[in-house]
Amino acid sequence: AFSLGLGSQFDEVKQMYREANLALGDIIKVTPSSKIVGDLAQFMVQNNLTRETLVDRADDLSFPKSVVDYMQGNIGQPPYGFPEPLRTKVLRGKPKVKGRAGESLPPMDFEKVKKELEDRHERPLREQDVMSYAMFPSVFEEFEQFRAAYGPVDKLPTRIFFTGLDIAEEVD
Repeated sequence: AFSLGLGSQFDEVKQMYREANLALGDIIKVTPSSKIVGDLAQFMVQNNLTRETLVDRADDLSFPKSVVDYMQGNIGQPPYGFPEPLRTKVLRGKPKVKGRAGESLPPMDFEKVKKELEDRHERPLREQDVMSYAMFPSVFEEFEQFRAAYGPVDKLPTRIFFTGLDIAEEVD
């Protein structure tokens, strides 16, 4: 919320999280799906949308990439199906994944990928880094570029990362 300029509307974003979740079909929340719901909640606050106006105006809206990916089935199939007509309006003819999302992916040599990534980024990587790259290559690469430019920001507390230090404040 802070990075999108919605820090002052954080309470509204939290309330909208429920509405976004219901619009998406009251999905099970784990890391990727909770981010999708959060992205949609922030999008709804930014665009002054309710759950009803979201569906009504969906044909003309440019949805967050995470929401489009979800509606395509790239993180799996929700147990109760995708909400219609929202899904059709969000996708606008984009392809849908049939079956399990990873089923059609070619095998991956994780050791080879790890070596390639370590060579490219000139640092040792953990298994979690390789898994992050395998699932979200563009997000991983963006973060690595950001980290190369600004240092190990993943070590900072979240509040300090988004808002900076207070005067005379220190962080370990």
